[in-house]
Amino acid sequence: MLAVIGDVHGSIKTLKKLYYTLMDKYLIHRIVFLGDIVDRGLYSKEVVEFLMDRQGECLMTFLCGNHEDMLINSIENEKRYPNFCWHERVGLNTVASFMGITIEEAAKKTQWEITPYFLPYMEFFNGFQEYYIEHTKRYKFLLSHAGPAFFDTPPHKQYEKCSKEEKNRHYPYMWHTKTKNYKSKYFDYILIHGHEAIVNKNSTAEELDNVYPLIYKDSAGEVISINIDTGCCYHGKLTAIIIDENGNYTFEIIKCDD
Repeated sequence: MLAVIGDVHGSIKTLKKLYYTLMDKYLIHRIVFLGDIVDRGLYSKEVVEFLMDRQGECLMTFLCGNHEDMLINSIENEKRYPNFCWHERVGLNTVASFMGITIEEAAKKTQWEITPYFLPYMEFFNGFQEYYIEHTKRYKFLLSHAGPAFFDTPPHKQYEKCSKEEKNRHYPYMWHTKTKNYKSKYFDYILIHGHEAIVNKNSTAEELDNVYPLIYKDSAGEVISINIDTGCCYHGKLTAIIIDENGNYTFEIIKCDD
């Protein structure tokens, strides 16, 4: 079976609960992470090290989210995001986690002070893919952080529709929010993605308790896409979708307690 895990965002306790639930209940041959394993939450380093240590237990594929892409751009000084400072905007919690300091202390650190703490992990981050395709007996699934950006363009040609700025920040698969508007299947794929949290920091306790993956269907009732970002970083839930060889799927959903 294939397990696909949504946006973790530095939530180590919740990730561990979900991971061990999956390994105990299912015969998992591969786990695909949809990106954004870092930032927002308080334990990004712990999440990264936990996942690196688990790679020998089953096959794992890591897809790049916009938060990993911003981290890579910043640490490797690529300048693909003009006038943008990752650690000052969205990465402070991650810097604090990797450096073992408080958020207040992290806010005072320069880029040059931060960089050495991330260098041992950059090979891991740079190994992340943009998308992953799973073929089952009944369905094809396309997995990525945000879903393909251009409906009429096949997966490997998405960048042909991009402006230079969009190419620089890897807009297809990482940044856009268009997938929810698709009215029919994208090239006969069922899309599975995260990126756009179903709840947010202003959601009520009831909304957080009742959050569930969003399943979009066409007029005939066929599934088009599934958003499994159930807002773990906002004290919502962390979701995995488990797919068997026939393409049947179920969910495992863990309430965030980080």
